[in-house]
Amino acid sequence: MAQILVVDDNPMVRKLLGMALSRHFSVCEAADGPSALQAIQRKRPHIVFLDIMMPSADEGFVLLEALRKDPLTQDLLVAMVTSRADEGARELAIAKGADAFFSKPFHLQEIIDWAGGQLAALEPKPK
Repeated sequence: MAQILVVDDNPMVRKLLGMALSRHFSVCEAADGPSALQAIQRKRPHIVFLDIMMPSADEGFVLLEALRKDPLTQDLLVAMVTSRADEGARELAIAKGADAFFSKPFHLQEIIDWAGGQLAALEPKPK
């Protein structure tokens, strides 16, 4: 089963996303950048849903940059999920290597559909 990591300092957001995604995927959670890095090393998730501002401003961007610089995680799918809905945040996220950007409040089905589509694209095609 595909593994997804939800990284957000707000426990309610982690719970909401985690519960919705766990119907379709195996889900683990982290509350900040350092614990997210540990979870990524231990669990090797297929997708990371990452908040930008936790607990310090732009901590999510710092983690995203670290993931993109590491050869072991540079191809990891990362979707930013944030209350920063401005176009500048979206553009910066994409420029730093995010694969998707979801603004809070988000639509759970949109996130589930995106994850399912990305994971389906990773599956080997029959010959």
